[in-house]
Amino acid sequence: MKSLRVQSLLAEVPKTKIAQAVGINRLSVAKHLKSDDMRLSEFIATAQTVGADPVKILDDAIKAEKQKTSAVTEAA
Repeated sequence: MKSLRVQSLLAEVPKTKIAQAVGINRLSVAKHLKSDDMRLSEFIATAQTVGADPVKILDDAIKAEKQKTSAVTEAA
């Protein structure tokens, strides 16, 4: 979610435009981007609206999580 939040800010896409594309209101978009919880369909629509690749965002998140897990395992 952090990556999507950053990309939405960098792309300077208004929350109202994201809200229209996702089918929710602007306040919900703001809430979702601040939190770490969003429906997958909303995540994909938001990513596409700001010009991001949702698959790449998820892939990067999985890789980061694996690195965290490996670091914890190696430290133990």
